[in-house]
Amino acid sequence: MVAAANSTDAELGGLEDKYLTLAEYDDTIRGTLPPKPWRKAPARPLPDEVLVLVMASRSLQDRVTLLEGSWSGSSIRRVYLVDDWVQTAPRSLQWLPKSAMDSNNNNDNNDNNNENNNKSSGAAFSDYWDAQSRQLEFMSTHQTITDLDRRWMGETTGKSASSSAPASRTSFKWVLLADDDTWVQVPALLDFLTGRDPAAAVLFGFMLSDAHVLGYDYPCGGAGMLMSAAAYELLAPRLLGPECPLLAFNDLTLGFCAHSRGVPLVHHPGMYCAPDLNRAMRPQENLLDLQKAVAVHRLPAFGHFLDLVGTLKIMHGQSQALLQHRCLLVASTGDDSNPASPLDSRRFFWTVDAFADLVAACRAHAPLPVRAGALHLEFLLFGGGNAVAKYHDDRAVPLMAKPSSRAGRWPEWMEQLRRIPFTKEDVTWAAHWVSAPPRLSSRQIEATGLEVLAETAELDASKVRASFSKLQAAAPRGSWLSELKRAARALLAPRKGKGRGRRKFSSSAEETPQVSDDLGPGRRWLFLDFAPATTFVNMFETLRLLRSLSGLYHERAGEVGTESPYEDTRTAVDLGSEAPPPLAFAYEYFDLNVEQAAGLWINGVAAQRLLRCPPHHHPISLHPESHANDWETEEQRMHLLWHNAIAVDIFRTLRFCGVILLHAPRMVPHALTYLTYSTFRRPHNPSVASALSIGNIASREQMRAMSQLVTKRAARALHRRKAAENQRRIARPLQANRSATQVNH
Repeated sequence: MVAAANSTDAELGGLEDKYLTLAEYDDTIRGTLPPKPWRKAPARPLPDEVLVLVMASRSLQDRVTLLEGSWSGSSIRRVYLVDDWVQTAPRSLQWLPKSAMDSNNNNDNNDNNNENNNKSSGAAFSDYWDAQSRQLEFMSTHQTITDLDRRWMGETTGKSASSSAPASRTSFKWVLLADDDTWVQVPALLDFLTGRDPAAAVLFGFMLSDAHVLGYDYPCGGAGMLMSAAAYELLAPRLLGPECPLLAFNDLTLGFCAHSRGVPLVHHPGMYCAPDLNRAMRPQENLLDLQKAVAVHRLPAFGHFLDLVGTLKIMHGQSQALLQHRCLLVASTGDDSNPASPLDSRRFFWTVDAFADLVAACRAHAPLPVRAGALHLEFLLFGGGNAVAKYHDDRAVPLMAKPSSRAGRWPEWMEQLRRIPFTKEDVTWAAHWVSAPPRLSSRQIEATGLEVLAETAELDASKVRASFSKLQAAAPRGSWLSELKRAARALLAPRKGKGRGRRKFSSSAEETPQVSDDLGPGRRWLFLDFAPATTFVNMFETLRLLRSLSGLYHERAGEVGTESPYEDTRTAVDLGSEAPPPLAFAYEYFDLNVEQAAGLWINGVAAQRLLRCPPHHHPISLHPESHANDWETEEQRMHLLWHNAIAVDIFRTLRFCGVILLHAPRMVPHALTYLTYSTFRRPHNPSVASALSIGNIASREQMRAMSQLVTKRAARALHRRKAAENQRRIARPLQANRSATQVNH
């Protein structure tokens, strides 16, 4: 297995010295390793093929109880690496270092209350050193997968295997290192590992990119460090030795060792180094962020941890309910007990990262091959839109312009559209600048009542009325929805000519690029940027997602250029059919609102529905806790009032018109909660490289740094792809000559 891993690392071409995003790693593997049709693709691993090594302690053994409760019903293998035997887990699931055994003098049954809490500073330092080295010591004493199998692979969880066990039993293929305050979501972990080869050396985790200081990147230990079997056998024999000495922290040591041995470090945004489940900066956690999360650090410390896990299981049950209703969704109340009745799409919540799995399940796990094709993108930027002032007032920097005082101009991230090469598919785009701010319609204000809105923000109704009058004067053409419909008509309008058009910023229909007439609405996308001065978009990652979503559905030749079957808002949507559904994705704060600070994407089918959706005048209902507005000044409360009202209106409008709204955790509304490992001028690279969009960027300098970062990574990825193609082109005739020589002999 080690030989195979070394071969894979050599073919990666020296990429091991820096972290990779998941997309970059997958592209690298596909680009450098030629397909072998006779080799079956790795299937979904069994739960007992993954070993979780949990660093635990007797003084905090209650955490083990919580972890065992969260893993109930799962057969995943786990071993608790303890400093003394804990009473909350079977002894057969625990491993005690030899040094700890000697110091305990075999007093295994000592009560926790008899421990000496008044330790000297030297003893406390020794305990700290032991905690940081315990996982590494375990690996150094179990240097091969065979060693792990012989000791820890039992027939059932909690039973250790004997050396005389049959050789035909399964073997560990993946090893996950975690802390006792790290929650691991087993189904998401197995989904992520599906199709991945454990014979390729790789380490997944939340990467801390400190290469400018340390000379290498390393994983955050609390988020979990997931190693393939090949990576484990490369690293384990060298840990705590001359090649990989202990460097103060276990994750720092493992990162250094992986760097020195050429094991790729891959950043996984679903492995949380901090429990940032409040990216919307609302009072409560957003459980939608956890649907595809693999591991979350410090989540068990939440007082209602097991309740969160139980609620998450209920949310996962939506897929079973959808399958029972033949994968049909409609924007109306149906009979949940009748399988022939579609489900209410307004009460259906799903993440964009899990949407492909849902479509595959609707097609009985026989999905159509992903179809590559052209894309057309339209961008609508509300130049008068600004982020909520208080978030930036709290981070004010001398001589740095606040968002409201920054000059209106095209945001720095749009340079990506000119510089990122679109090599595989033909991509055209047009950007439209609207100087007006986004606002509500007069109909919504009348339905809600100014007095009701004023009361939620502790404001005088006359001041709210005056503020809305100013918004009407600044946006005379109508509400945000009116502007969206104008952009939707431009998105769907047929163009003369075919092929790639000019990629240029445009503000009128005459300057829009030429779009092929046979490009269906499922391959046309519209992005709404509600605060261009503070919203960053990573087009490199976004295009990957748009291509994958568009490729799930096939618009037949007879249907291209014709109306979609889902234009009528009363028509049920079949997620398993070939026709593209009306899709939108944004950061969704559960069932309350859309966080517009990170933007909103809708496809052409959703645009058609919004154009035909009948006028509605539902009242704006603000949640007393999630939309609490108790800021200090009236100006701040007024800004937050309109921000919350528009967020609710976007959510309700999309749901009312039958658009399938998907939650995108990587569209982050607030940079402050997401870029925790950043400085003022240097954002955390892995978080930026894997994000789709980030709202409330502190400065234009930060936004420019982010744009340069993703542009450079795109250029490097293109260089790797071309180099791999050249290698394959050279290898083909050599392989043919070698085969001919063998035949002659």
